[in-house]
Amino acid sequence: MPYDSQGNFTRVYSWEQDRLNDIGIMSDRHDEEDDNFAAGFNECFLRDGRAVATGNFKMGNFKITGLGDAQSANDAVNKSQLDSLNSSLSGLITTKIDTMLSALYPVGSVYIGTQTTCPLASLIAGSTWVLVAQNRALWGGDGTNANTTINAGLPNITGTFGANGMTDGAITTTGAFKTTSMSKQTADSYGGSTQSQQFGFDASQSSSIYGASTTVQPPAYRVNVWRRTA
Repeated sequence: MPYDSQGNFTRVYSWEQDRLNDIGIMSDRHDEEDDNFAAGFNECFLRDGRAVATGNFKMGNFKITGLGDAQSANDAVNKSQLDSLNSSLSGLITTKIDTMLSALYPVGSVYIGTQTTCPLASLIAGSTWVLVAQNRALWGGDGTNANTTINAGLPNITGTFGANGMTDGAITTTGAFKTTSMSKQTADSYGGSTQSQQFGFDASQSSSIYGASTTVQPPAYRVNVWRRTA
């Protein structure tokens, strides 16, 4: 082959070397050298593109310059076309992301995180986020009472008790009160009987919420809650 592995053309004979070696001009040597030239020309890429490539081009980090715009599906595209496509896609992607985020976080939505500012404010163009629920736990609504607050508090503790010292078994208690002990004495100066009672206070008898925990404040993790207002 006329070209070596690096694409360098290789001569078959050197006429000058033949002269120095006293080798005359011979038709077989001429034909072999000319055939080598012809093979080399046949491997060249014609500028008018009349012949197709027979292998991949290794550009060696060099550029193809002056490339026209692609027209068909198998045409190579140039940088100008890629830049135009990138600009169009960037705008389209930005619009799609804004649409998607606005659908996921419409006005009235809540975002929870540990950041000092709501990151969605910069992602959703024109959106406004307000910090809410400071020092409050989140509470599920019933679909109609969202965006309202509930004040801190516990159920009321109630109970009653009554006693009649002159009548056996007349001690009554309700709610958080209960009788813890009772003693009875008989034959008083009036011929009747007397009794004494001790009363205890147990809030769990009023509501099972009492006694269910050793603290009103459960372990908590602080987060910031923002509500989208626009």
